[in-house]
Amino acid sequence: MKTRLFPTVSGCCWALASMAILGFAIHYASNLCFALAFFMLSVWLLAARECFSWLSRLEWLPAPMSSAYAGERARYFGTARGQTPFPMPLALRAGRGKRRVEGAVCVLGARPDHPLESSVTLEMFLPLARRGRQTFREICLVVFHPLGMWRAARGLPNADTLVWPRPEGILPLPPDAPTPERKKIAAGDFQDVRAYVPGDSFRRINWRVYGRRGELAVNRFDGDAGGGAALWLDITACAGDSESRLSQLCQWVREAERQGREYGLRLDEKTIASGSGRAHQQECLNALACYGEGKKNA
Repeated sequence: MKTRLFPTVSGCCWALASMAILGFAIHYASNLCFALAFFMLSVWLLAARECFSWLSRLEWLPAPMSSAYAGERARYFGTARGQTPFPMPLALRAGRGKRRVEGAVCVLGARPDHPLESSVTLEMFLPLARRGRQTFREICLVVFHPLGMWRAARGLPNADTLVWPRPEGILPLPPDAPTPERKKIAAGDFQDVRAYVPGDSFRRINWRVYGRRGELAVNRFDGDAGGGAALWLDITACAGDSESRLSQLCQWVREAERQGREYGLRLDEKTIASGSGRAHQQECLNALACYGEGKKNA
């Protein structure tokens, strides 16, 4: 990516002062003023060269952005590595004008006693205004070095993230709707217990075994081979426009996960089978975030 160089307010004042001294030296033929003016201009130009070359040699290792809910802020961060000690300030910026977002610098892993292995971690939080896939452009690394007379900005690759709907809604969770497979399992004969696996329903935990052994175990029944979801979260059961329905479904997904329920998700073009746990919750939230993308592309 290109590295751009701009003089700061201090740098402009320094250049104007140098030109003023040079004009004074020409008018009065003062060798001392000539020396001072050329010295100041040399410092100004060398600072520009050092600022540009230092940022051009910097290595940037970005980390993938994590998903978040609409209305929140997503964390964008990465590690900068160089062959010389890091000057300050070094920062991240995104956008321009009033929409510009600046990131704070967090020094991690820097070793002043060994400047050849210096590194810093920088982060900034970008606002998420709407649901769906969002791409952040005009992200750049900014450094003021040395003497703060120049500002070098180096463009970074665009950052992509998936924005989940805002979790909102007043409707309670829908009632359980057990499928025939679950009815068969529930009516079957008790066989034994097995060790608890993350994702098992809390309703099938044998609390007596937990009280005796201190270990989580779940009951097994005749024909226990799984089944459909005991709780279906359907978009047609929500009221309002599409965004309000997605917000309600997002709220239901979070509530069902908080209660340890097994649940499935039904959308117009996609159905997610029953499950529970962090991975299942993220799959449902990603489906809500991408809802309607096929229609837009069509």
